[in-house]
Amino acid sequence: MKKAFSIVFILLFFGVKGNADSPPSWNPYKVESENGDFFSWVLFGDNDTTKLPWERKWALIVYTKDSTELWQQQIRPIGYPEGKLSNDGMYFSYVNYWYYSDSPIVEVYRREKKPIAITGDKFDIPTQYLQQTSSHQLWLADKGYHYANGAEQRLIINTRDSNTWLVDLETGEMNVEGVNMNYVYAFLASSIIITLLYILFRKRSRITSANKT
Repeated sequence: MKKAFSIVFILLFFGVKGNADSPPSWNPYKVESENGDFFSWVLFGDNDTTKLPWERKWALIVYTKDSTELWQQQIRPIGYPEGKLSNDGMYFSYVNYWYYSDSPIVEVYRREKKPIAITGDKFDIPTQYLQQTSSHQLWLADKGYHYANGAEQRLIINTRDSNTWLVDLETGEMNVEGVNMNYVYAFLASSIIITLLYILFRKRSRITSANKT
């Protein structure tokens, strides 16, 4: 039984890592809002088939459920069928599961507004929390990302260092829900180091005093 469980675990583990490193398909794809009132297409924005897929222009087109076009913008996909459309059809969020510190890993496309782009370093994730695959690093927690419920226009992103980030879809402002655990860990580490140094200093002082007497 244990052996069978171990085999299943290994297969699942390598399956996840394989998917994380699978090559991009660069195919047009459809994304529906959670409530089904809107849908979007990410597809080629030009007819130049002589270019490679990543060299071509791409377009994001959002429709109402009766196929009436609502809005569209030029988009920069990374080749995977990924993204979430908000229930009001106003926002399309594209989050890259691969981590890059100095490149956008979160992009929010908005009707009649400039897209929001957030680079990886803004999330302040310690290196030890990034999961290494055969060719990339993963930074999202299992909960991934989703839109906030209710009237608040926010994107909620869960990272592997146990932080939950709230992104304002209007301003692009980022805040951590509760306490940023990175700062807590840094404070605890500093406290431990200071305590150890204090103990060593006291011990050394006692030895010096004993030698003098």
